[in-house]
Formats: sequence, C-alpha cells, structure tokens
Amino acid sequence: MICRDATGEDAGAIADVFSPSLRLLTFLPELHTVAEDRRFIADVVLPECAVSVVEAAGRIVAFVARDGTEIRLLHTHPAFVGRGAGGMLLDVAKRAPVPALELWCFQANTDARRFYECHGFRAVRFTEGEGNEERMPDVRYRWDRPPTP
Repeated sequence: MICRDATGEDAGAIADVFSPSLRLLTFLPELHTVAEDRRFIADVVLPECAVSVVEAAGRIVAFVARDGTEIRLLHTHPAFVGRGAGGMLLDVAKRAPVPALELWCFQANTDARRFYECHGFRAVRFTEGEGNEERMPDVRYRWDRPPTP
C-alpha cells in the first residue's frame, strides 16, 4: 500500500470508498444518495480539506480529509478494513504542523472508537447528536502532539 496526497481527479475514486464505507454503519439513517456523496467529495471535501489517500493494487482504498486540526473524514473501503490503511492515514494526519487533532465519531461505531483509542485519541466530549446531521449520539476525540524534549 502507498500513501499520497489526493488530487481533484481522485474525487470519483474517493467517493467509491466513502459511500460503501458509510453504508456499513447500518445504525445511521441513509440521508444522501451515492450521487450526492460524489458531489460532496468533489465540491466540498477536496476544495476545503487536505486529503490523503492510500492505494493498493492501483486503486484508492482509504482516505483522510483534514481541515486544520479537524479530521473531518476517515474512511476505508469495506474490503480493506483491518489491513492498516487507516493507521497509515492517521500517521499522515499526525505529521501535520498542528498541536492537536480532533474528530467526531458516532458512539455506536464501536470499531472506529476502538481504532481511534488504539491510536492515541481520547474521548473528550459526548453528545446526544444535536450537532450532527444524523441526530445520532456522538463522541469527540482528541489527540495531542507529545511535547518535544
């Protein structure tokens, strides 16, 4: 697997990861179509975020979208979950010149919560979902850069 910065030409391939990954979360209401997901990646995520992708066998299998200290999205194609792509992307995000990283995760997404906690993120806030589109309980995670000696 290789990791690289995304380009605008990657929008479709990133959406091909985002849509099936999101649909694994069967506890969520399905609010958007696959076509809307594609527009969201092309028109919002790529223009607003620093996006990195992981490729395996010549195709994009995972991506992370970071806006400053905020990890807005991190998704892995279902066929590649558990193979290290997400960890590679968190390592990329941790190398950004920021003092900390934060992200939201749905409380019901126990696999993702365990993943973030194993990578040094800690829960700092729980909500009932009033701030997210899905209105589902979520948790705020934070990772602080260790002090340099």
